[in-house]
Amino acid sequence: MLSCDTFALGKDFFKGGQNVLAKNSDRPVGEAQPLYFEKGGDHGAGEMLKCTHLTIPQAEHTYSVLGSKPYWIWGFEMGANEKGLYIGNEAQGSRNAAESEEGMLGMDMLRLALERAATAREAIDVIAGLLKTYGQNANANVRYDRRYENSYMIVDHEEIWVMETAGREWAARKAGKYAAISNCYTIEDDYDLCSENMEQLAREKKWISSAEKMNFAKAYTLPAARQSHSVPRCRRMNKLISGFEIKPGFEEVYRVFRDHFEGELIEPRYGAGYANFISICMHAQDSMSAQTAASMIFTYDDVLGKVFRYAPSVPCCSVYIPVYWTESVPEILSSGRRYYDEESLWWSVEKLAMAVSIDEDQFGDAVRKELRKLEKEIADATEKTEEEARKLIASGDRKAAMEILNKLTEESAVKLRDKAKELFVPIGEALRKEGGIYGQRKDFLEEYCEWARMSFI
Repeated sequence: MLSCDTFALGKDFFKGGQNVLAKNSDRPVGEAQPLYFEKGGDHGAGEMLKCTHLTIPQAEHTYSVLGSKPYWIWGFEMGANEKGLYIGNEAQGSRNAAESEEGMLGMDMLRLALERAATAREAIDVIAGLLKTYGQNANANVRYDRRYENSYMIVDHEEIWVMETAGREWAARKAGKYAAISNCYTIEDDYDLCSENMEQLAREKKWISSAEKMNFAKAYTLPAARQSHSVPRCRRMNKLISGFEIKPGFEEVYRVFRDHFEGELIEPRYGAGYANFISICMHAQDSMSAQTAASMIFTYDDVLGKVFRYAPSVPCCSVYIPVYWTESVPEILSSGRRYYDEESLWWSVEKLAMAVSIDEDQFGDAVRKELRKLEKEIADATEKTEEEARKLIASGDRKAAMEILNKLTEESAVKLRDKAKELFVPIGEALRKEGGIYGQRKDFLEEYCEWARMSFI
C-alpha cells in the first residue's frame, strides 16, 4: 500500500509562529474518512477497551481527542488531544518478521497515544510500550488483507519528533526547522532514542556490516517497490518545503498537499490518476490502489487555542475548511460510512473528485477554479469570525466564541457539500451525452461506482 505523506513545521519556520502538523491521509479507494470527537475521562479498575482488532486494559484516565479516521477503524489516521498533542502516521514495511498473531493497528496506537499522553515525548513512551506488549502488523484494509508497520510524526507546543518502527523495534529523532516523512524510513544514524535491541538485532541479522555505523533506515528497509516508490514523494515534499521563499502559512501547505509532481520528469500525462509515481495528492489508479481520503493541518493560536484545517477526499478537488477545538464536531463532518451518502460532506466531495478524473482535460480546470474561489470565500469568513471570537474571549465569554467558531465550521462544510453537488451537475450531463463513463479509467470507475453504490448518470 502506497499511502500518506506527513510533515511538520517548526514555530520559527511557520508563518503563524507555532508548531504545525500536516498530513495527507491516503487509504483504500472509497473508504470514507470523517472527523470524530471523543470526550476523555476517568475509568474504573479492570475496565477494558475494544480497539479495532484487540481488546486491551483501559487507562485510568484518558484525554479528549479529535481525529480523522476511516469509518470502520477505532483509531485515527491523524488527530489531536486536549493538551495540544498532534500525531499522524505512515505505513512502513521492514525486514523484521511480522507478528504470527494479530498485532495492534498503527492507527489504534496513534489514538491511544493521544488519549494517554500529554506531550510528544510521553507519546513516544506510550507507543513504545504498546509495541513491546502487542506488536503490530494488523490488517488495515476493509476490502482485502493489507498489513504494515508504522512511522509517526509527533508534535506538541514545544517539540517535533519523528518515530519510526520496524516490528517491535523503533528509533526516534527530534526535528528542528521542519521534518517530512512518507512510506519510507527517514531516520538513519541521527536518532536520539531507540528501542533496547534495535541495533543488536540489525547486526545479528547482518542487515548492516559490522564495521558500519548503525543506520536505522538502511538496515530495516524492506527491499520492495512500496518502499522505494515512496522515496520520490518524500524528496518532493522536502524540496517544496525547503523552497518556500517566505515563511509558509496555510495556503503554502495547501499547495504542497495538492502537488502532482508538476514540472518534474514524472509529472502525470493525463491527470493524476495516470501517474507512474504516485504523487503527494494521491489518486487511485485502480481498485487495489490508495487515494487521499482526507487532508488535515493542525496548529495553535495564542487566543483561540487548537486550530485545524480539514479537506475531505482528494485535496486538489476539495476545499480546506476551518475546524476548532470546541469539544464537538458538526454532524455533516462526522457522517460518512461504507456506501455513498448524498448528505455526507465526504461522499459529496469524493463523488466530484472521481467524476473529474474521468476527463481531466474537460472537467479539471473549471472545477478547481470554482473550488479555489469557494476556499477564498471561506478563508475571508474565517478571518472575520476568528477576530470576533478573539474579542469575545477577551471579554470573558469563551463559550460564545466557541459557538460562533463551531457555526463557521458547519456553514463552511455545508457550502462545500453544496458546491460539490453543483459542480457535478454539468459533468453528469456530459456523461449522459456520452452514454456513460468513458476514457482510460472507464473500467475502474464503473467498478468503483458499483462498489460504492454511487451513480454518475
